[in-house]
Amino acid sequence: MSNAETSSDGVEEVLVFAEFEDTVNLDKYNSIHVLGIETKNPIFQLDDTFFTGTIENPLGTFMFFEDDPSPHSTDAVFDKVPDKNLKYLCKTRKLISVEHAYVTHKEGKSETDHPVEAPESVGDEIKRADFKSIQEAIEKFKKEWAKNLKP
Repeated sequence: MSNAETSSDGVEEVLVFAEFEDTVNLDKYNSIHVLGIETKNPIFQLDDTFFTGTIENPLGTFMFFEDDPSPHSTDAVFDKVPDKNLKYLCKTRKLISVEHAYVTHKEGKSETDHPVEAPESVGDEIKRADFKSIQEAIEKFKKEWAKNLKP
């Protein structure tokens, strides 16, 4: 099986390896959509979670295998058949590196363009969290936590 086949309709199929930056269990998602696969930066939608992809040139070839339900041995006396046996399926040199997509404000838009109503008074004033990085947020929450633990 080659990684590029042309059907009778003139449609070309190309096998692509998508490598997710985070550990993503694809079995837990009900629907998977890929938008702009022919572009440099395709978008992956797994249910309500979005990811952005980047086409990359891999250093090698990605090979795909499947379980071999009937493994065989050439020498039944000296060859031990492994518990799990795989057989070659196909290969590709196409790679998409995929990472989570995060929502950011558009440049040139101010926050007052879409005002958000503050919740009714609940006793304590709710302040907007504004962090430049995740590490900054973690450090701030650690300080707040430590301050609240002191009697």
